[in-house]
Amino acid sequence: MGNCKYCGKPAGFLQSKHDDCEKQYQERERITQAGQQKIVDAVSHAIKESDNFDTLEKTISEIEKSSFIPSSDRKALLIRGWENSVEQFLEGGIVDREGETRLVEFQEHFALSQGELDVNGALTKTAKSAVLRDVLNGIVPHRMVIEGNMPVNVQKGEQIVWAFPGSKLLEDKTRREYEGRSQGVSLRVMKGVYYRLGAFKGHPVEHTERICVGTGVVVMTDKTFYFGGPQTSLRIPYTKIVSFIPFSDGIGIMRDVANVKPLIFVTGDGWFAYNLVINLAKM
Repeated sequence: MGNCKYCGKPAGFLQSKHDDCEKQYQERERITQAGQQKIVDAVSHAIKESDNFDTLEKTISEIEKSSFIPSSDRKALLIRGWENSVEQFLEGGIVDREGETRLVEFQEHFALSQGELDVNGALTKTAKSAVLRDVLNGIVPHRMVIEGNMPVNVQKGEQIVWAFPGSKLLEDKTRREYEGRSQGVSLRVMKGVYYRLGAFKGHPVEHTERICVGTGVVVMTDKTFYFGGPQTSLRIPYTKIVSFIPFSDGIGIMRDVANVKPLIFVTGDGWFAYNLVINLAKM
């Protein structure tokens, strides 16, 4: 005789649940999930429409009571709503100053930490957006705070705008091989041993392969592009860069040097890195 997994009462021979109990559970789950979405939508609406956050708290409490949502779930739902707001603001490309202000006010009102808001990278997205907005408006951002020792020696008077730790530096290397065939005759020296006389006729073939030559941090200041790592370090003023090459996960640069090959930096966010550096170079 088994017990119902929902109510704990006897469910019958080889049974684990009552049909009515299961229906009630499923209905309650439907109501709860719908209520959770209502809270997320209410948060997004309040941020976007500049609603009073005290009023929002009352609305959330009412939804929790009517939807069987425990108060312990509130913080996770607040964060989901905040993340949705970030995505909505970013639909226009960049979060404007008013939107950024509302996001910060919401964070402070509900005492949400930066770590909690950045679990899925939403807070980093807003920071990148704000940095791009400043640069596009001709303002040198002062938002980046570096903790610990920097692997590059930033020149006096320069302002660090952004840093990409854990970046890879890739270079194109050319390898030359000879392809062809040999011809000639074989002379028997002794039983089982032959010595071949002839010539090798072939031609050189070059193969280009992209290899990682170092891992470190990419640092962009208002004047210079840096790469610092244990294997190699680079300091390239924007005035010495001829062109930038966009990649989905990084950027490439062509320096103002004869016969130079592109340097490719895998930063993890090619769109942001490319748009940031081309606008910094214009400044």
